[in-house]
Amino acid sequence: MLILPIVNRKRILNVSVKLKDAVKIRSGVILEDTGESEVVVNGRKFTLSSYNNKDNDDTGVVDFIRNASVINKKNYFITTRENVDSNLYDVYAVTQPYSKVNPALDNLYASVITDMRKEVPGAERGRYLSLQKLGIDKYLTDEKIARLQEIVKEERNQSKWPKLFMEAGIADLPETLQFVDMFDCTVISDTTIPEDVLESTITALEPLNTKDYRGLKNYYNIAKTNEAIYKRLSAINNIIYNQPYKLIQTKKQRQKQFVKVKENHELGKVS
Repeated sequence: MLILPIVNRKRILNVSVKLKDAVKIRSGVILEDTGESEVVVNGRKFTLSSYNNKDNDDTGVVDFIRNASVINKKNYFITTRENVDSNLYDVYAVTQPYSKVNPALDNLYASVITDMRKEVPGAERGRYLSLQKLGIDKYLTDEKIARLQEIVKEERNQSKWPKLFMEAGIADLPETLQFVDMFDCTVISDTTIPEDVLESTITALEPLNTKDYRGLKNYYNIAKTNEAIYKRLSAINNIIYNQPYKLIQTKKQRQKQFVKVKENHELGKVS
């Protein structure tokens, strides 16, 4: 499980990050000619491709998926690791990724794919996700956000925005929001930590300089940098769409959203 720690209103939230359109279609199986931890796109396997090498480990799998889908953009498949007590594994069906925006976002997508490939059915383990380590902050600079705000404020005709964004070199900002919308980011229940409690614990352990101290300090740093990057995404969303950013939600909020979408869909069918 990929976990995004993030500071929010004096609390540390732990958020699971998954692909919205990834569906587990088989459990406890062995597919013919397909092993564990595999990515299969139109019959082609990632492990047998030239993209599977250590020098291109970060985004090689994303490049492979796009390249193998040029002609046919059907769903692709991911197999997990084998079960702890057998050679059986699970299988996911996944829709095609959004077009490339920048290497950092491809790193994010690759992180989620890798997490699915490393999943051991029945033995879930968490891995922390740092948006800064992926390099996402480098593409969300204050200068670019200020330019975005300037264009939106000066030009009220939204149909002209894409061209103006392109000319200003900030077309990637709205594209970033579209790319990130592929992910389901849900707060993990009963894992919230008061920020002041974490801070006092780190301070108390600092003289010991133990593995626990360094781990907690790193965890807190990840949460703070994730907060800073999320605030920039939220600012971009607010400038363009003039509404609150809702990428991260609780399970209750997501369920309410699902019910609302379903009701709107039913109303549409009736009318």
